[in-house]
Amino acid sequence: MTSTETLTPKKRVSQARTFPVVEIFGPVLQGEGRMIGAQTLFVRFGYCDYKCRWCDSLYAVTPEVVHEHAERLTVDEIAARLRALNPHTPWVTLSGGNPAIHDLAALVERLHAEGRKIAVETQGTVFREWLRACEVITVSPKPPSSGMMTNYIQLDRFAALPNANLKVVVFDEADYAYARDIHLRYPHVPFYLQVGNPVGEDDTATLLAKLDWLGSLALADPAMGGAIVLPQLHVLLYGNRRGV
Repeated sequence: MTSTETLTPKKRVSQARTFPVVEIFGPVLQGEGRMIGAQTLFVRFGYCDYKCRWCDSLYAVTPEVVHEHAERLTVDEIAARLRALNPHTPWVTLSGGNPAIHDLAALVERLHAEGRKIAVETQGTVFREWLRACEVITVSPKPPSSGMMTNYIQLDRFAALPNANLKVVVFDEADYAYARDIHLRYPHVPFYLQVGNPVGEDDTATLLAKLDWLGSLALADPAMGGAIVLPQLHVLLYGNRRGV
């Protein structure tokens, strides 16, 4: 009897399931939100239920691009790729696209069994029960400049997670007003303001000037006294390129 024959049908299905993986990379320093500066490996999954005007990872969003270029990997294969990159990096960040589109419960269980901690990046639209098992859920609702509309019923469910934090990318004053409303709606949730970065347009001096502008708005606003203002650290360190 082969090892495959000894598996139950449920286990065979679980092990055979594959996911569209656009890239696996690291270790790098996380550049955004609550995890900024943390050493992490990244798994970027394909497909998204949004298409923001300024998306910096359209290669993980556009269906035809994902279909052509993503690898279909099993949980075992993803875990093996991460071990090959660095078996000791404590964090794995699941990103996209929107990783919550996929049922990653088995992957979360596997990575925890290997001693990893898991952070997730999502816009807070598709809720999955496996999110509860992750250490950090960075929820990034999209402001007006994205061209997307926020479903607050969906967002309320994410904000209620004890492991959630909120991050809003700000490009202009309308985005700042949106961020302010988000913070006021969920005052109990750790809140981060992040400078917007049009891919390929801003140099370091411009990004720092935008950070000064955003910080000045928050400092002058009593309602934003609890907000943490951040740059996109990975852009300052590595530039706008993949694999960082």
